[in-house]
Amino acid sequence: MGWFLVVLMALAHGWAIWMGMGGRSGLSNGWPIWRDDHPLYFHSALITRRFLSLTGTTAGYDPSFMSGYAKSVIFPASSTLPELVVAVFGGDHPEYAYKVYVLVSAALIPWLIAWGAGLWNARGRAASIAVLLFLIYVWTDFPINYAGFGMLPYLLAIPLGLAATGAFCRYLERGGVRWWLVSAALMAGVVLVHLTSSMVVAPAAALAYAAALATRERVPGSFSRSRHLGVWLIPLVVLAANAFWWAPGLWLASTKGASDFAFAHPEGVLTRLGQIVTVEAPIESLLWGAGLVGLALLARRERVLGAGLIGFIGAGFFWGYLAGGLRSLDFLQPGRHTYAVYTGLALASALGIAEILSRLAGAGAGATEDRPRLDRWAVLGLILIGLRLFGPAMQASVLSRVAGPHPFLESRPSDRLLWVVGHIQRSMQRGERLLYEEGGFGLPGIPDPFQGGRFSGILPWKTGVEVIGGPYLHASLVTNFTQFGEGKLFGEANWSRSHFVRYARLYRPAYILCWSPWARGFCRSNPDLFEVLDDDGTLLFARVNGFAGDTVEGTAQVEATPGGLVVRDCMPGVDGTVVLRYHSVPCLRTLPPTRWDPVYLEQDPTPFIRLRPTGGSVALEIRFPPKRGRGPGH
Repeated sequence: MGWFLVVLMALAHGWAIWMGMGGRSGLSNGWPIWRDDHPLYFHSALITRRFLSLTGTTAGYDPSFMSGYAKSVIFPASSTLPELVVAVFGGDHPEYAYKVYVLVSAALIPWLIAWGAGLWNARGRAASIAVLLFLIYVWTDFPINYAGFGMLPYLLAIPLGLAATGAFCRYLERGGVRWWLVSAALMAGVVLVHLTSSMVVAPAAALAYAAALATRERVPGSFSRSRHLGVWLIPLVVLAANAFWWAPGLWLASTKGASDFAFAHPEGVLTRLGQIVTVEAPIESLLWGAGLVGLALLARRERVLGAGLIGFIGAGFFWGYLAGGLRSLDFLQPGRHTYAVYTGLALASALGIAEILSRLAGAGAGATEDRPRLDRWAVLGLILIGLRLFGPAMQASVLSRVAGPHPFLESRPSDRLLWVVGHIQRSMQRGERLLYEEGGFGLPGIPDPFQGGRFSGILPWKTGVEVIGGPYLHASLVTNFTQFGEGKLFGEANWSRSHFVRYARLYRPAYILCWSPWARGFCRSNPDLFEVLDDDGTLLFARVNGFAGDTVEGTAQVEATPGGLVVRDCMPGVDGTVVLRYHSVPCLRTLPPTRWDPVYLEQDPTPFIRLRPTGGSVALEIRFPPKRGRGPGH
């Protein structure tokens, strides 16, 4: 009966995700999900298909944003899973493959919890309780928002990490090739899905290993040398299996820039801990109360498994709560790991509740045949209490996301998205540049013009243009200087005409789409620079005059595609060089070999590509590994 309930709850959760995507029509409407970070992940997946074929890595040159930048694990840091899905299954319909990835990833999490429960020796009843508590937590607390925000890798990584920790504990206890393979594969998969999951899984595995060693001291010969070797081989396997995406981050480390946004909590540690029992979702208090009981019982019965689960929860607690007292750790965005705390506590609570019910049923020591089945009455009581505590919040959460006119994972284009795409397609040519004022945190007193949408990540795929503004305004890259959004143009609010002209000369925009009062007023007050084509009262779309072409100095025709540039018909300027409107990045190579160097212009912290052409076309691509002693120009 317990495993049947697991299947029933997991299918119900999957149905809610399916409805939240708009059902069959939502999957097949030809549009990607356009809210929050989904367009960023979709764009990253699209361009990475080319990178994988060029270099066998997920890194490469992306000319679509920021006047050209090096896409790698440095940014975006957690996009490998959707990139691989779209690369393998995308074909001619990458938006469909991406949405299937979203559906499967979000729907999979209760199944992983059930699997993890089984690895911790939970029977059907305990597994069903674990899945129930986990789903209540996901839907009534914050984690379901990870799906809406596009952070599916993290939503998936923590349940997968729990299963990986359980499999590793099994290997520590039993050894054998089969458990080693399962453990190594899961550990590698967890790191691939989301790098920060290692912040939780690695400490959990280390504590479980320490517990296994302590057991060996009491029982000589219980932990063989081959098992020790297997433990230390797993990190090597994890690193080797994931090298195709993390190694380029080392070679492109100089592209790392500051990020002014992180999942961090400004309030103190004690304040946050107090909020668990005052303002946070009631499920958190329940999980702490029942989870501590479950951990105590598990640690007495199964030392290695107990240590693994304590390590998982403890690591999540440190990062999710205690690290908030160390502002130097904010760049790791540790606050998100409260998700790991309550995922682990859901399992621990289930183990504790199942044990209590088992003892109430008379299955414990001293049971007699005439002992009343108090467990059934206890289950009924728990159900009634649970319905009162969590039923209204659960119902409100699910219905607000799946039953309203706009499901939380819908991809049906809004009227505003159609307006934006329509104007670009009618007015612009492929390869032209659009100054696009992206949304983000917004401006005081001004409603979000895109209604939660982040359209920039869709525009290169849908229209073929290059975009200055997006796909994420707070990218941790040096090239993030070249942004337009949230009322700022290249780092300046309330910019002047001279500021605009200086940088338009570098980035060569052909059109502008803007919404902030200053940007709209600037376009209206400079009719010689901007020819307004449409203004719906919120968005203004205009042609930018005087900055056509692909070069800053000299002339050339540039074909820019994901992976690199092809430069043709070069006519050098007076100094014998051609300066492209595209940024120079590490590991760029020319074919055929052509002299070039990076040149800094204005206050842009990233240099531009300056060629010294000798005739014919030149291709520029990022190639790995970098050649030692060979700098630009060789």
